[in-house]
Parts: sequence; C-alpha cells; structure tokens
Amino acid sequence: MPSIRALSAAAVVLAGALAGCGGEDPKDEDLGGAWTATLAVTSTWQQVAPHATGTATISSTGSTSVQLAVAGLAPSTEYTAHVHDGECDENPPGGGHWLKDPNGEDAAGNIIELSFTTSETGIGSATDSSDLILDDRAESVVVHAPEALTTSESLDSDRVLCGDLEDT
Repeated sequence: MPSIRALSAAAVVLAGALAGCGGEDPKDEDLGGAWTATLAVTSTWQQVAPHATGTATISSTGSTSVQLAVAGLAPSTEYTAHVHDGECDENPPGGGHWLKDPNGEDAAGNIIELSFTTSETGIGSATDSSDLILDDRAESVVVHAPEALTTSESLDSDRVLCGDLEDT
C-alpha cells in the first residue's frame, strides 16, 4: 500500500497536470487589450512638421479596431500608419512593424495598417478594423510620410509621428 507521502506527491503532480489541460493556450493571456497613444513628431521631422501631433485609440479583443487622428502634417498628402513592435525612443522610432507572425512577411494580413489623406490644413483621421489580435509585442503607433515627401525634404526617415501604447 502506498504511503500518505507518496499519495500526496501524486496528487500534487496530478493537480498540476490537470491545471495545464483543457485551458487556454498560455499565450492567450498575452493577446488583446485596449491602449491609447499620444503621437509626437520625431526628431528627424521636427524642423519640417514642428506642430505635428496625433492620437491613436486601439481596442483588440476578438478583433482589432484602431482610431487615428492627426494634425500639423503636410496638406493634401497621403500617409500610412502602423502598429509597431518597438518604443518611440528606439532607433528607428517604433522599431519594426508589429507582425502577427514575426517570421512572416511584412504585408497585408500580417500587419495593422491605416491609410489616410490629410485635409488642406494638414488634418487627417482614419479608422480600421482587422481580424488580427494584438499581443504584448505591440508597443507603438507610427505615422509614415510618403516617399516623395521624405525625398523632397531631404530626410532619411519617413517616420513623422510616433506614440507609445499605454494601457487604458
């Protein structure tokens, strides 16, 4: 007959095994959330767009919704924005694009991307929904200028605005 100590040890092992069965994937707790970001002009664009600002609001539970509002950008210009995997104090600001599959392509279906055209006064907004669900690798939102504007301003970076994501 097994000892009480052996039965107790077996019960602890069994309880631990059962706790890991049938539940959610441990990574699931890293999925989703709600964030805001206050976007500020990057140092590269400080002289070109000194008054550029923006906000981003993100909800990511079951799917992801991003609302973006910006001001102080070039008038009547098409910009893109992405969720990034780095913070704004990194070089380059925001690091790389957040990718659902970090080993996959930097392309539609694997990134969160918004496009918008500013008004004649440099104001723009965009809302986008995606089936992708952000995880704890999402760190910031970056607004990118078009290549033609970056080139005409003789700048080496298209990252106009960056804002770190803060939990809401």
